[in-house]
Amino acid sequence: MFDFVNTSSVPQEEEDMELDVESLGARKSLAGWLGSIAVLGFCGNSLVVLSVILYPKLRTITNVYITSLACSDILLSSTIPWIIVGLVSTRGWPLPNETCILVAVLRFTCSGSSVWHLVAIGFNRMFLITTSNATYTKIYSRVNTGIILFFTWLIPFSVIILPYAIGATDLGYDNGPHLCSDLEDRPDGTENLIHTYLAGTFLTAVPLFIVLCVYLRIYIHIKLHVRKQNAWSSEQQQQQKDTAVATVSSTVQGAGSSDKESGNNKESGGGSNADGTEGQGNSANEKNTRNPTAAAKKPPAKKGNDLETRITKNTFYVVIGFIVCIVPYGFNVLTKIGPDGTPLGQAFLLFNICMNPIIYGTKHPHFRAAIRNIFTGRVSGPLVTSNTVAPVSHTQGTT
Repeated sequence: MFDFVNTSSVPQEEEDMELDVESLGARKSLAGWLGSIAVLGFCGNSLVVLSVILYPKLRTITNVYITSLACSDILLSSTIPWIIVGLVSTRGWPLPNETCILVAVLRFTCSGSSVWHLVAIGFNRMFLITTSNATYTKIYSRVNTGIILFFTWLIPFSVIILPYAIGATDLGYDNGPHLCSDLEDRPDGTENLIHTYLAGTFLTAVPLFIVLCVYLRIYIHIKLHVRKQNAWSSEQQQQQKDTAVATVSSTVQGAGSSDKESGNNKESGGGSNADGTEGQGNSANEKNTRNPTAAAKKPPAKKGNDLETRITKNTFYVVIGFIVCIVPYGFNVLTKIGPDGTPLGQAFLLFNICMNPIIYGTKHPHFRAAIRNIFTGRVSGPLVTSNTVAPVSHTQGTT
């Protein structure tokens, strides 16, 4: 019997092969770009991890999450060579299917873990700045820190592996974008968008919304604190002016009485003591007059000092960097701009693994110093102060 299905599928396969050949040049260019990202991301994040290992002052609670984030980016960098293999292939996935499934699991887990690490870092900065040192130390004990870190990995891993384990989704090589990913096309021709919805919700939308709310809370706290500081400064300036006016008035009044007393002393033949004690008393009074605010109270110690605020801004820059990478990715996925069969959005999304070490190396005061020391061959220096891994205090100024 004549097989209509097979004869109709042959032209389709030939057409797909022609499209693969046409997009091969674009895919090779994308592969070169991803290769450079893999090298920069691996080396940059390795420097971040190495800085924490070599410089004990960097071993703080926040840096535990930053180091874990760097390890996530290193793992993601290690999947890029396998992504390149799928990109440049014209005959499907050339290796066993199990390797492609493993690459897909690692890719989604590490990408999602990066976002949830930003959530953990954001909460850490919020509690560090807005609570007392005792409260912060109680919240971020070793056990609690480990539990939070565990969930930053568990959530994205569960999103990818649980639906696959129960058969709700399928993983493998997707011939459309030439990636090891979730397979949306079912054998019956329908689309399976379960993983797309789960990943979009729990690996992108929800964590980024939480991060923005957390940093908004930090911003409000800092603004209120600055307002209180400005109000205190204005009050102190006014007190200084009032004190100066009162001092001038008392000095003028005292001058007249001093003239009268001086005249009386001359008439009575009196004078200063031989040991000059009276002169010393007048000198002390004059000193107090010149410095009427010497004993003024200092403002209450502020929890969010300037260094902590700078470091918090730097961690927020990481969030902005991720958003800058994910917005073009989402736009590309929705509009399908670019050559057919070329996952152009991955060029933007995977670039995020390079941005974190760039931000830390150029903006973070302590990481910048540590990386500079590593490049100059100095593995010891002013950063090495202790071997503690205890939670950072509000005045330590490290993350």
